[in-house]
Amino acid sequence: MFFLIGFGWHVAASFAFLVAILSPNWIAFQLTTSSDNTNVQRGIFYVCELLSKTSIYELIQCTSVIDVDPVNIQKETWKYKLGIASAALAISCAGLSLIVLWLSGINFNRRKRDSITQCFLSTICILLFVTFCTSVAIWILLIAEILSIGQKAETSIFRWPMWLAIGASGGFLMGFISMVLSFCRGLSCRRRRRDELYSPENHF
Repeated sequence: MFFLIGFGWHVAASFAFLVAILSPNWIAFQLTTSSDNTNVQRGIFYVCELLSKTSIYELIQCTSVIDVDPVNIQKETWKYKLGIASAALAISCAGLSLIVLWLSGINFNRRKRDSITQCFLSTICILLFVTFCTSVAIWILLIAEILSIGQKAETSIFRWPMWLAIGASGGFLMGFISMVLSFCRGLSCRRRRRDELYSPENHF
């Protein structure tokens, strides 16, 4: 029961996290310099500048965080090291999430409460905890990046992908707690069966 609940939490959190990291506008703010004002939209993999806006469309210019050469960065709209770190963590978190889904599927098909199942559950719990910590580190790095370029981390600059990512972190945490409860329940069931097997009533 706890395993299915944890699996459900993890599936929902994984889907929400993937949608969030593929969205380009986690944070939107206006960067004021001595020459001009720049409207910036910051995502995990892209940094976009709003060039013009009408009632029909917006013209934006986006720069890839991964492919950009730090020497060619003209405006300090983001920090290269923090941007690369958050992008790398996002890729790692997505990979860990897929590994947890794969291991959970194998464990679900076993339908046994033996030592191998407990090993699967312990591995899933560890990976889920690492996934949760990684997902939290991503949006903490983005907030740190915003603060490092002189912006205030106000809720008004956070767009829906940021809140979706924070919710995904909560989903990973709930999945981890449910998997730990499933692991503890498996241990108690094995201990109870062992006690029943070696109880005096079962010996002549």
